[in-house]
Amino acid sequence: MTSNEDTMTTPEQSPDPITQAITALTAAARRTRVRGAGTEHAQVEPVDFAEIACHVLTTVAANVGGVEALLAGRPGSWEADYVRQIVHSTAGTEPGDLLRWRTEPVRLVLDVEDTFYDFGLTQMYDEERADAITRESDETLTEDQAAEAAAITEAIDTLWEQDKAAYLTAYTAAVRAALTEHAVTCDVEVVELVRGETETWDYLSSQLHEVARARTPLPMTGEAPDWSAGTPAEALRRAGLTYTARAQETLR
Repeated sequence: MTSNEDTMTTPEQSPDPITQAITALTAAARRTRVRGAGTEHAQVEPVDFAEIACHVLTTVAANVGGVEALLAGRPGSWEADYVRQIVHSTAGTEPGDLLRWRTEPVRLVLDVEDTFYDFGLTQMYDEERADAITRESDETLTEDQAAEAAAITEAIDTLWEQDKAAYLTAYTAAVRAALTEHAVTCDVEVVELVRGETETWDYLSSQLHEVARARTPLPMTGEAPDWSAGTPAEALRRAGLTYTARAQETLR
C-alpha cells in the first residue's frame, strides 16, 4: 500500500523592491549621454548619476507624502539627515514645492458631512428638519397646510443631498486649481468617505486639503465659507439662506 504524503508548496514570493531598485539604478548609472551631438566636438560621456539619484529620492519622498514620511523609520539618523538635505535642496522647502515631483496620483478622501458639521451646516439642517417634521405632524393643520409642510420637509432633504454633492464637486475643482497653481501635473482623485471607514492622510495630502477646504465655495452662496462673524452657518442665517427658507423658495 502506498502512503500519500502531504506536499507543501511554497507560495511564490513577490519581487523584492530593493533588489529591483538596485537593478534599475545600476542600469541607469551605466547609461551614457552625448555632449555636443551633431557637432564635430560630440563626445560620449557617463550620465550625471548624482542628478538621477537626487531625482529618484525626491520623487519617492513626494509619492509617499513628504520627506518626513519617507524617513519615519529612523528620522534622526545621519543617513536621514543627508536624504533630507538632498530632497530639500532638489525640490525646495516651500509648501507645494515637493508636490511638483510627485508621479503617483493624489488621492483625497473627503468626509463632506464632517466638513459640514465643522461649518455648522449639519446642525442647521438637523434643527430645521426636526422643526419641519414637527410642523408636518401638527394635527391642527388643514389638509393643504399639512401637504405644504410635508413638501417642505422633502425639499429640505433634497437640498441637503444636493448641497453635499455640489460641495464634493466644487472641492474637487478647488484641489485641481491648487495643484495647477503649483505646476503639479500628477493626477488627482477625490472620493467621498464611506460611513464607518477611516482615512489616514499624509502630510502633502493634508496640506492640499486645508487649501481646498478654505477655497471651496459653498453651494448656497457660491463663495468660500464666511468665518468673519461666527460659523458659516451663522452667516447663512444672517443672509436668509436657511434650509427652510430655501425649501420654501423652491416650492413657490
